[in-house]
Amino acid sequence: MKKLRALRAQAGVSAAAVALSAAGIGMVTATPAAAYAGYCNDTVGKTISNSGYHASIPAYNNNVDCQMYQGASGPEVKALQITLNKCYGRSLSTDGIFGTNTKNALVHAQREERIGTDGGYGEETRTNILWAFQYSGGLGQWSCFYITNW
Repeated sequence: MKKLRALRAQAGVSAAAVALSAAGIGMVTATPAAAYAGYCNDTVGKTISNSGYHASIPAYNNNVDCQMYQGASGPEVKALQITLNKCYGRSLSTDGIFGTNTKNALVHAQREERIGTDGGYGEETRTNILWAFQYSGGLGQWSCFYITNW
């Protein structure tokens, strides 16, 4: 008898959940994470219009809303390392490996920009740090810019 009541109770809870779901009540949706594209796996080019300055920005499948942390490797890390060297006076090897030195250099940049200093790369870091742009008219000419429009 107890088993029958327990099964009826479970069936009642399940039916109520289905009814609420159908009515759109009690549904939980993710909002901030929806903008997150994924773990950075490449770069995209960014140009300051009519200036001749170009930068490589970390991206996930051409979407700059990506994240990366210590342990990442590839051209996306190299782009970040170049920026940290050129714009924040670091002397990282631009090997494309996000190791302890890259993390510490990123923390330095985050501190300089007065944002969260977790040593991870994401939207807050991307939108608040200076980016290294190379001038296409001459090798070795670099400038640092904030990028305001994505």
